Amino acid sequence: MVLHISRETLGKGKGVKEERMPGMTRGVSRKEFLKLGGAGLAGAALLGTVGCGGGQGGGEVVRYLTETPETTTLERAAIEIQVNRFQEQNPKYTLERESIAPDDLLTVIKTRLQSGQPPDVFNYGTGPGFAGVLEDAGLLRPLEKSYKENGWEIYDWAKQQVTYDGTVYGVPDLLQEIIVYYNKDLVPEAPKTVDELREIAKDLEGQGKIPFAFGDSEQWPAGHLFSMGASNLLGKEGLDDILNGDGRWDVPEVEKAIDLMFRDFVESGYYPEGVNAITYDDANSLFYAGKAGMLPTGTWLISSILETVQDFEVGFFPFPSIDGSDIAPAAGTGTGLFVAKDAKNPEGAITFIDYLLQDETARMLTEELLVIPAHPFDQEGLDVPGLFRGVLEEMSKATQAGALGYNIDVLTPQSFNEVMWTGFQEVLNGTRSPGEQAGALQDAWAKAKKQGKPAA
Repeated sequence: MVLHISRETLGKGKGVKEERMPGMTRGVSRKEFLKLGGAGLAGAALLGTVGCGGGQGGGEVVRYLTETPETTTLERAAIEIQVNRFQEQNPKYTLERESIAPDDLLTVIKTRLQSGQPPDVFNYGTGPGFAGVLEDAGLLRPLEKSYKENGWEIYDWAKQQVTYDGTVYGVPDLLQEIIVYYNKDLVPEAPKTVDELREIAKDLEGQGKIPFAFGDSEQWPAGHLFSMGASNLLGKEGLDDILNGDGRWDVPEVEKAIDLMFRDFVESGYYPEGVNAITYDDANSLFYAGKAGMLPTGTWLISSILETVQDFEVGFFPFPSIDGSDIAPAAGTGTGLFVAKDAKNPEGAITFIDYLLQDETARMLTEELLVIPAHPFDQEGLDVPGLFRGVLEEMSKATQAGALGYNIDVLTPQSFNEVMWTGFQEVLNGTRSPGEQAGALQDAWAKAKKQGKPAA
C-alpha cells in the first residue's frame, strides 16, 4: 500500500519535538522510564500545565494526569475534547487536566501516586514492564466491575495488556503499529521482500543517502526493529507460543531476526555511523531533512511528520517478507487509562473514562489527535489525512485477517526488556553475537517465568 502525505498540515510550525514511544510510551530512555523514581511533586508542578477549559464545571473535581502532545495545536484540541466537552456533558464535575512532558511523567508517576493528592485518572504505558510495575507496587485500582457496569468493549488482545495477575487494571486507549516510512522522492516503490529492500538500500547508498534513519542511543528503538523481524519470522502464533506457552527465544527464527537487524544491516552500511550514539530525535531529523530514505518507527509519529515534512511525499509499508515469511505487522497498545488506588474521586474517574470511550468522542479524538482507539467505533466519513487513513486501513485489514504480530516489549516484563535493550546494543557494536543474544533472551525469559512475571 502506497500512501501520500497530504500537503495540509496540522499546524504552521516546524522543528516540533517528536513523539517517541518505548513500546507505547513517548519521549524517554527505557532505562529512565524504569527508574520510576521522581523529581517529586514540586518538580512535576513546575513542569506541568493544567487545562481548565473554557467553562466552569460542577463541584466535584476529577484530577487527570496525562502526557503533553508534541505540538500546541494538538494540546489545544486535547483540552477542548477532554476538558470542555466533558464538562458540558457532565456538569457535575470539574476536570483538572494536568499535562506534563512524557519524560517527566515517566519519572514522577510513582511518586505522584504515593502522594497524599494522587491523580484520580492518568495515562500510562500498558504491559507488565510499565503499568504492571505500578500494579506490583499496589498503586492501581482494579476495573473489572467498571467494565461490567459500563459495557466497555475493548479489543480482547488489547485488554490483555492491562491485565495483571488475572485482574484488569486499565483501559487501553491507543493502538500503534511499527512501520517503515519512506521518502517518495528517494524510494519510488514500497518493497515486498527483504531482497527488494536491499536493492533500495543499495540505490540509496549510491545516491549518498542513508538507507535507514535509525539511532539506538536510548536503547528502546532497537526493540521496535526486533519486533518487526520476529513478528515476520515467527508470526503471531509463534510469538504466542513463546509468550503464553512453552516456546523459546533461542530458536533459529529469533537468531535470524537479530542477525538481520543488528549485524547484517550494520555491516551493509544501512544505518548511520555510530548508531548506538544517535538519539531517536536525531534519527528522525535525518529523515525529515531528506538525508535518509526510510525511517523505521511507529504510527505515533504521523502527527510530527505531517507537521514537519513539507518538501517531499511520505509513504509507509510494514516490514517486508524475510525469505518468504508472511508479513505480520508488529502492533500493540500504547498508553492506557488507569485509576489510582488512592483516588479521591474514583467515580468521577470512571465517568471520565466512559466519556472517552463513547463513539462520538472516539471519532473526535481520532480526527483531531490522529490516534487509533483500542475499541470498535464508527469510522464512516472520518476526516483524516491520507497517511493516517492508510494506517487505519492497514491495521483494520491486518486485525481482521488475524495477521498482526506484536510489539514485544509492551508484553514482556521489565527484567526481560532490560536484557533485550542492552543486548541489542552489544550486537550492534559487534561485542555480542546474535546467537548469544538469543540465548540471553531465553535465560531472562526463563527467570522471569520462574519469578511469576509472565507476558501480558
